[in-house]
Amino acid sequence: MRMGWAGALMGFAFGGFLDGILLHQILQWHHLLSGWRPGGTVGLLRWHVQWDGAFHAAHYLVLALGLALLWPRPEQGKGQGRAFGAGFAMGFGAWHVLDAVVNHWALGLHRIRQEAEQPIWWDLAFFFLGLAALAIGLLWRRRGPAPRPEGLAMLVLAAGLGAAWPAPGPALLAFQLSDEAALRLVASADATPVAVEGGLWVFATRDPAGLARLAGARPLSGGPGGCLSRI
Repeated sequence: MRMGWAGALMGFAFGGFLDGILLHQILQWHHLLSGWRPGGTVGLLRWHVQWDGAFHAAHYLVLALGLALLWPRPEQGKGQGRAFGAGFAMGFGAWHVLDAVVNHWALGLHRIRQEAEQPIWWDLAFFFLGLAALAIGLLWRRRGPAPRPEGLAMLVLAAGLGAAWPAPGPALLAFQLSDEAALRLVASADATPVAVEGGLWVFATRDPAGLARLAGARPLSGGPGGCLSRI
């Protein structure tokens, strides 16, 4: 029983890490609270990244509980390994079902592809992935393989390290420009103005080198992403 719960908790944590790393950070289809606070400003993005960090921290706690249940571990046997593997699959599936039903549909925290024309199809794919994992776990309990718990534990720990990797975001560049020059820059570059004061314009961009080239600017300090001034 204890080995099954250890596997379930680690499978649940692995599901959360996979969601956060793949969908929040790499593909950037959504953030944890994209449904509650949509938008694309830099300040809002920082807020979303902060809540994504809280999301990952919660899964670190679930992982820690699963690891704690592994020790002291009963003598390794086929039944123990099978219970752990089945629990891992069921925990992974439970994460997907719970996320779809509670977070996507009941609370509306986010959708899998927040900007899709028909987000329900992505949500359903996510939901049925969870059901499939639950079914695999139930079959695994009867006649599945008996993996060593240490192997799956290392897999989840590796995923946890990936969750700690900082999420990519836009660089902020500042230029001393006239209003007319700033509007020309916005029209010709991949940049969004986020603040202006006394002729100092701050832009968010994912191509800082290209923006600096179009603006005809040189870095004062910090290199790309630092403060730039008009030549």
